[in-house]
Amino acid sequence: MIVFDGSGSMWGQIDGTAKIVTARETLAGVARQLPPDLDVGLIAYGHNRKGDCNDIETLVPIGPAATRSGALISSVQGLNPKGKTPLTEAVRRAAGELRYQEDKATVILITDGIETCEADPCAVASELESFGIDFTAHVIGFGLSADESRQVACLAENTGGLFLNASSASDLSKALQQTVALAPAPAPTAAPAPPAISLSKNLTATVSLEEGAPSLTDADGVRVYWSAVKENGEEINLVAVTQLIGRLDPGAYRLVARTDRGSSASAEITVTDTEMTEVNLVLGAGQLDLAAIMANQDIQLSDVDYRWDIENTVTGETFSAYTQNVVAVVPSGKYRARLVITRLDKMSPGSVDIDVETGQTAQAEIIAPTSKVLFRALNRDGSELKKFDVRINIYKGTSTENNDDFVAMRLGGDAIMLLPGQYAVRVEAWDKSKRDPFVEVVEVAPASDQTIELVFP
Repeated sequence: MIVFDGSGSMWGQIDGTAKIVTARETLAGVARQLPPDLDVGLIAYGHNRKGDCNDIETLVPIGPAATRSGALISSVQGLNPKGKTPLTEAVRRAAGELRYQEDKATVILITDGIETCEADPCAVASELESFGIDFTAHVIGFGLSADESRQVACLAENTGGLFLNASSASDLSKALQQTVALAPAPAPTAAPAPPAISLSKNLTATVSLEEGAPSLTDADGVRVYWSAVKENGEEINLVAVTQLIGRLDPGAYRLVARTDRGSSASAEITVTDTEMTEVNLVLGAGQLDLAAIMANQDIQLSDVDYRWDIENTVTGETFSAYTQNVVAVVPSGKYRARLVITRLDKMSPGSVDIDVETGQTAQAEIIAPTSKVLFRALNRDGSELKKFDVRINIYKGTSTENNDDFVAMRLGGDAIMLLPGQYAVRVEAWDKSKRDPFVEVVEVAPASDQTIELVFP
């Protein structure tokens, strides 16, 4: 699986040519030469949205090069670099699509920068190496500095792969050809011999919401943090995956599963060298399914413009999620979910109370009746003041006296998104000399696109 950097820095140049242009052409050339029976796929990141660490997309699912090369070439040609560099999570996702815990898997990362989404590539490399059947990551740095190279080389070093730094189209082509040549050979077409019994993995562990329910998978969007506690109290932190396949030294343990939203379960197990230990832990949890709906469909927001503040009203435990739609596994109980639109200067269109039952999904939605408002500052003769001559301070309610009611400041001619209701607007201007400010109370209609004129007396 090739992981391709589509972050904004790929517009930088080497020898007068944008790195994205060189990388597109080089990868296309190599794709045309791939062995027809070599399984290949493509994942890209940073190519859809700015500032979004979840901007990772499988462009070409894994499959024989004979049927994938054309799609790989066209997909790369269509990339338009925009965003951040979540390379660590992209490599983790590539490993998952290759079923690295079941088969040999090779990931080739092409990047011109370092991780920018607060993840640790070195730790993830060690995790994938420890829990994979035969996992290898090769890293091709494209125009990296010496310090940047050190920060990403561990992905290769910790998995037995190659780190190659390319500074030209020729270097990049050679690096791609070299790493592709090291990818696992396809399985023989003849019927394979019965597999030999291997004890490299002796533990399989899963979690489910309730007794008798199917075990959760990566598709359920929950991350499980596993640990094993020895009889002497020593705790061993294992990999953070939904379904655990790994190895422990023979002995007795208390296996613990904790989710990122407060659910937990444990069981006493005994691991041997002669058989696979299989265990399913019951979380006694349910699922939250929350949706934020913008009543004004013309207002385009990204996931980072939404924040859900979710509280277990019985225990007082809280967590936040930056996304428009939240799907989370949580302990059963009573919850209050408050939606905040961060682009609305952290204004909230409301909250909702939800009961989460074990094994069930509790759904709720909050409709944000948000409006787009453009303030225009005018003279009495109808002429408009220049943008940088006007400052508009917006307060919730009918008064500008209480600083707690302050919403935002805008220069003249700048639009703002507001929830419906009354606002006190203080207008100041310095077009020729400082004018006396004035305050006007305005009404914002729900889900509208308004222009409000503010006329100096």
